[in-house]
Amino acid sequence: MDLQPYLSAGRNTWQRLNVTRRCLVCACTVHRTQCVDGMCPDCDLEMQPRTGGYCPACGQIFSLAEVEPYLCAACRHNAPAWNGFGFLGPYAGTLREMILDFKFHARFERRKILQSLLNRAHSYHFQGLCPDLIVPVPLHTARLRERGFNQSLEVARGLSQMLSSPISTDVLIRSRRTKAQSGLERKERVKNVRGAFEADSHALEGRHVLLVDDVSTTGTTMTECTKALRRAGATQVDVLVLAVAVG
Repeated sequence: MDLQPYLSAGRNTWQRLNVTRRCLVCACTVHRTQCVDGMCPDCDLEMQPRTGGYCPACGQIFSLAEVEPYLCAACRHNAPAWNGFGFLGPYAGTLREMILDFKFHARFERRKILQSLLNRAHSYHFQGLCPDLIVPVPLHTARLRERGFNQSLEVARGLSQMLSSPISTDVLIRSRRTKAQSGLERKERVKNVRGAFEADSHALEGRHVLLVDDVSTTGTTMTECTKALRRAGATQVDVLVLAVAVG
């Protein structure tokens, strides 16, 4: 029996697999030298951090992406509770689809690319800053049981590895169950999460904390978390999210 055709086919398959990669965003196949953070060149270009048309204090998205970042009216009047704010881009298009796939449909194949994108956002907004602790926004225990995982914790794992900063899931807790923020008006959102978080003063005194979430809509959840962390003694709280809701 002539095994040469089978050996040649196997060798060709190995060579093809060894030199090509599948884009983690659009699933197209590209040469491995073109792959950046698991993405093809087109998706890599689409997933760059937004460089203009937003408020640098809270991330509010403005209509024109070409203009330099500037403070929104709310932040000019009252500075946010946190120190610094970073994000990748607007909660729209492919980024929104990937977040929803992971968060609500448990498509864990999205986790790696979302981790890479969060790392990318950190490098753009907080280059050189390494927090003492990375704290993902917590879910209530009942919600955690329902979903099976905390999406904010999962996307933060890559950041912890990149920065060599530990993740803490017990220094900040959601002390009461709240309604889902989606679908609520701003005043309802504020009321919904007011006093919903508690923090551990023994672990946070004098610490620099990076608070991580997947999406910021009005900033109310991050504000309440930041207030709890500061009451517990954190001296600096920076906020990092994948996306900021538009409108």
